[in-house]
Amino acid sequence: MKIQILKKIIFLGILMLCGIAHAQSVSGVVSDANGPLPGANVIVKGTTNGTTTDFDGKFMLNEISNSSVLQISFVGYTTQEIAVSGKTTINVVLIENANSLEEVIVVGYGSKKKSLVTGAISSIKSEDMQNNGTTRVEQAIQGKVSGISVLTNSGSPGAGSKIRIRGTGSNGNADPIYIVDGMKTYSIDNIDGGDIESIEILKDAASSAIYGTEGANGVVIVTTKSGRNYDKPLISYNSQFGVQSERSKMELMNESQYRTYLNEAGVQNIPSNGIDTNWLDEVFEDAWMEKHHLSFAGGTEKSTYLMSGSYTNQDGIVGGERANFKRYTARLNSKHQINKWLEVGNNLTYSNTSRGVIGEDDEYRGILNNALLMDPLTPVIYNNGVPANVTNLINAGNKILADSNGNYYGLPAYVTGEIANPIAMLSIQNRNIKTDKILGTFFANVSPIEGLVMTTRLGIDVNYSVNHNWNPIYYVSSERQNSLTTVDDNITKNSSWLWENFVTYKGSYNKHNYSLLAGLSAEKYQSPNWYLFSGPMPKEGDNYAFHDYTQDDDLDKVGGNFIERRKRSTFGRFSYEYDDKYLLEGTLRYDVSSAFSEANKGAAFPSISAGWVMSSEEFWKNNSTIDYLKVRASWGQVGSDQNLLGNEDLQFFSSAGIKIPDGNGGFLPGYEASNIPNKDLTWETSEQLDLGIDLRAFEGKLKFTTDYYNKKTKDLIVSGNSLIPLSVGRNFGNFNGGTVSNKGWEFELGYNDKIGGLTYGVNLNFSTLKNEVTDLAVDSPIDGAEVRGFMTTRFEEGEPIWYFRGYKTNGIDPATGKPIIVDVDNSGDITPNDITNIGDPHPDFLYGGQINLGYKNFDFNLNFQGTQGNEIYMLWTRTDRIYSNKPSFLFDGRWTAPGDNAAFPMADVGSDELYRSDLMVGDGSYMRIKQIQFGYTFPSKVLEQIKLDNLRFYVSLEDYFTFTNYQGLDPEAGSTNNQSQGIDRGVYPIPGKIIFGLSLNL
Repeated sequence: MKIQILKKIIFLGILMLCGIAHAQSVSGVVSDANGPLPGANVIVKGTTNGTTTDFDGKFMLNEISNSSVLQISFVGYTTQEIAVSGKTTINVVLIENANSLEEVIVVGYGSKKKSLVTGAISSIKSEDMQNNGTTRVEQAIQGKVSGISVLTNSGSPGAGSKIRIRGTGSNGNADPIYIVDGMKTYSIDNIDGGDIESIEILKDAASSAIYGTEGANGVVIVTTKSGRNYDKPLISYNSQFGVQSERSKMELMNESQYRTYLNEAGVQNIPSNGIDTNWLDEVFEDAWMEKHHLSFAGGTEKSTYLMSGSYTNQDGIVGGERANFKRYTARLNSKHQINKWLEVGNNLTYSNTSRGVIGEDDEYRGILNNALLMDPLTPVIYNNGVPANVTNLINAGNKILADSNGNYYGLPAYVTGEIANPIAMLSIQNRNIKTDKILGTFFANVSPIEGLVMTTRLGIDVNYSVNHNWNPIYYVSSERQNSLTTVDDNITKNSSWLWENFVTYKGSYNKHNYSLLAGLSAEKYQSPNWYLFSGPMPKEGDNYAFHDYTQDDDLDKVGGNFIERRKRSTFGRFSYEYDDKYLLEGTLRYDVSSAFSEANKGAAFPSISAGWVMSSEEFWKNNSTIDYLKVRASWGQVGSDQNLLGNEDLQFFSSAGIKIPDGNGGFLPGYEASNIPNKDLTWETSEQLDLGIDLRAFEGKLKFTTDYYNKKTKDLIVSGNSLIPLSVGRNFGNFNGGTVSNKGWEFELGYNDKIGGLTYGVNLNFSTLKNEVTDLAVDSPIDGAEVRGFMTTRFEEGEPIWYFRGYKTNGIDPATGKPIIVDVDNSGDITPNDITNIGDPHPDFLYGGQINLGYKNFDFNLNFQGTQGNEIYMLWTRTDRIYSNKPSFLFDGRWTAPGDNAAFPMADVGSDELYRSDLMVGDGSYMRIKQIQFGYTFPSKVLEQIKLDNLRFYVSLEDYFTFTNYQGLDPEAGSTNNQSQGIDRGVYPIPGKIIFGLSLNL
């Protein structure tokens, strides 16, 4: 027995000696998808032997045995375990743990651990901003989280987007407010994605009620990056170069189809002239784009800083350089610990943008609208001699436009009216909008005692914009010509300041934890606007497009207006949690706004929310699968005054054009009342109920969140022009028009894990939406957008907000080939009274997702998003211009003979029963691959040789693949008009992009 024990002791000793003999040093680099991770923990599992990574993410451990296992961890990332097994170099790429319950997210006037949040808040991190080719931050949000839709106004460079949080809750401006580093602003177009640390979207009323009158449509909180106490300054550079192209599958009638269609319609039997121009092919072109972002970050224990600059340059796939967008930004963020109780800092950015604007979203004179309508028998230019009719026009003194080689642009062969050669019209687009913007905050935090922080913060938002245009002399048709060179400028200065003072106290007693917030704020917004017009110019050209040069003072026109709003607020919040299990929070804000009458200037906005972390209960601890389960509920009210200019209760008078006889044959100046004020106007209020569940399982690998929301926006503020008859001679002021309901479900599901050397993550989101006007305060519906004299959208009880109006059809009569119009009012005749709801621009549900893969130094990312159930009203067609071209589906699906079972009626160029019916309403559902990206990060050995801390190359396809049944240019039909969602007047499509990029750190 003793001999056996002795043998075992000797054997163990030999193993120990072998382990010592094979002890080794292990080094490597710990990084994430964006580069090295300073401060990551590297520990030999089961021991206290470990270290942390340095500024470059590097580590080294000595005396490590072959059998050791290294544990690598970092806050917010999934811990990895790697066996040494003889390796001397171990490089690790950590995957961000989106399920981390210790993650701190930004909320109104503070921050909170994600595990203790009782409201509906979605987060987007910096890596989602900086590795895509979008030029605006709003577009980078699209498809990332549930309940959010991003409506692109246009695919043109620099065009804005509308964010809708849980549906359209207002009949006018339904945009959320943006809080950038504490400062309220109405646009984030001046922020480069590379400067953003995180974005939090406050979706329910309980989360946004702390912002009171501004939060009815949700709140988007943007936090920009800051410096850290690095061993050395961090220098980062990101660059992208790309080519854009048109990805639409839309087809127009070719010359043969066009001639046949007009002949069958009884218009004219047009002979072929040997010309077959595809105007869409002619108007679209490949376009260049590039983005650059450079930042410097660093600091000490007392002070940190971040400085950055960016440059964006993007041409248009329609218009090229004439639709160019350029943006320069500069940022300085700093924070300084003056002493133990005082911290001061600033977040300041400046941007300069220049955007070339071409005519779009216009059913009469838009470039793309004209490309859709121009007859294919017209050439782009006259290559084989100038026709006699054009020569006669030139001899009569008309200026026919020509290209750079002197070739005259083709005039319409058949189409009439203001429809013109779009290539010719592109050559004279001279509109440009230049904007300078400063957005920033300056703050001081005073901490006199433990747990108490007093903050004073001053924010500024100054936006100076010049919309400059000049018009040359030209002739493109008898109804579209210009005989005088003119210059016009619109100059706008938007400026606001916001001063906030608030106190936060956090305390605890045993298992009780609580925080109190109380504050005051004051703000002022001013917007003067000037309009200048003059002519003629001494010579055509940008250098002569100034008002001092114009030659006829009698043509000079000057105008302008002034808007001012003031607000003061009191707000508070109480948060309580017991033992990380029972959560309660309440907020109250009282706002006083100058936009309302004296009787209604002030309003209070309360909210309350609660949560129960079931997984922290004793009875749950035996469950090994679900790590975390929280149920929560919230209710709140939030206001909005965004649809008001201010001074709604004041009566204004105008003297323009008013003359009163003086009895002596002369006239005296007179005055008349402008809009009739509405002294009873009250606040637009959004009331919302939210019920949610947050779940984490399988050691945090799986996350799941679901919410049910019911949002009612009451007392909607709408224009009163439709309330009184025109015989009154005055417009009525804004009034409270009714209630809109948005309700639905939201789901977010994610799974992140690692198999061997492969890391992967799948994140999906899905939302449902039911939009309805549930109450109308007036007797008749309220008209919305107008297209060629026809009110195409309407605000009506029992219907979706701004639904489409037109004739409803019940197929095509096989005998006659005419559409069978539904007799809605059962009168026995088809009249305008049969015009009804034929389409809904709001989707039934939205979805999106991301797939991320990583293997060794390679990574792959795929993002997609889409909608289902929304419809698009194709209103670029013209019944008043019978020679205008048509989409090919009207030809391919038309009725041609008795007995045909056709999708579209017989050839028809002027019937409202066709072109204002549901036959022109298309399915707007789509699924778009937003990004497919392949990347490679160079290994540390190579980086050491070239003296870099990180270097990554990647290639992306963005917005390149779209799956849809819509037969127009783009299913994301956009418009700047809030009442025109889903109306396609010839939308500028979103271009597909091929992008090559690199990211490096020094």
